[in-house]
Amino acid sequence: MTSEPAMNARIIFCLFLFLLCQNVLAQNGGRAKKQKTDPWEMQNSRVEASLRGLHVLNDNIIWASGTDGTVLRTLNGGETWTSKTVAGAEELDFRDLHAFSGSSAVILSAGTPARVYRTDNGGETWTRTFEHHSEEAFFDALSFWNDKEGIAMSDPVDDHLLLIKTNDGGKTWSELKVENRPKVIPGEGGFAASGTNMVLLKNGTCLIALGSAKQGEQFNISRIAISTDHGESWKFVNAPLPRNPSSGIFSMAFANNLIGVAVGGDYLQPERKTGNVAVTIDGGITWKTPSGKLPTGYRSGVAANRSGKELIFVAVGPTGTDWSKNTGFTWTKVSDEAFHAIQFSPTGKTGWATGANGRIGKWNSPDR
Repeated sequence: MTSEPAMNARIIFCLFLFLLCQNVLAQNGGRAKKQKTDPWEMQNSRVEASLRGLHVLNDNIIWASGTDGTVLRTLNGGETWTSKTVAGAEELDFRDLHAFSGSSAVILSAGTPARVYRTDNGGETWTRTFEHHSEEAFFDALSFWNDKEGIAMSDPVDDHLLLIKTNDGGKTWSELKVENRPKVIPGEGGFAASGTNMVLLKNGTCLIALGSAKQGEQFNISRIAISTDHGESWKFVNAPLPRNPSSGIFSMAFANNLIGVAVGGDYLQPERKTGNVAVTIDGGITWKTPSGKLPTGYRSGVAANRSGKELIFVAVGPTGTDWSKNTGFTWTKVSDEAFHAIQFSPTGKTGWATGANGRIGKWNSPDR
């Protein structure tokens, strides 16, 4: 039998523990009651390829591509993924792609040989629709204004960016004449990190973000080539992201024809938190460094998402994921998950990211 003094001592001790826990919760702002959750829900792609190509056609149909001739597709919003290897292209790295439906898509390879393929049967078979044999050719990005008219860009050939265009959905391609292509500074080029260093706007504008430099060179700005006539003529503007052989602009995203964000940094110094973002509010004519907190490292991909009245930008890279809720002027880290590329669906309901070793993540907006 427990004595009355001993029972009272136990009651006092339990009361002390209760008050102590309440005090800890108060000091921590009640964080123990509400755990922060990671916004990424990881998928099972069942591949080991490095995935940099990504196109979220809608909430159900998503295509991805990458190394070892790999192309992935889901038709049910990520519940199941199917992978295909492009016959005859098993050693190619497909850095970008564009989907027209669940069965039709165009894919773009980087390196030599530089090729474009198209499928109309869900990736069962592919037709080679373009090939460039120059060792200088290295395609970075592919995009379409509509289901017919598209453009792809490569690093310089003959001191000019190599640009090819299609007017039939990628079934045939033609090179722009040298005199109609942007002339670059020696050492300058694009980064094929996520297929998003080139952006097309609905008003016929094309923007191509550049970086890199000759070995040993360092510049305070990077350049963006802009065409307002579907790629027929070009001019350059400056953006305040430093560039050297491993740094510059890697990705851009626009919420509309005016508001946009460019991200990048130095991929050899991925944790550096400076020189990695710029914003524009005039369609890319002028860019400036935001005054608020910057992304937490080098970022290879950025995407805009409007869901209802809320507009956000989300940037991904090897050190994690950041988002901005004020058009890129202030950034907050929301995840340590590493990805190469990111894109949201046209409805804004779903978002996806791809990365190394077959990584695919589905976005669930964090409650922060």
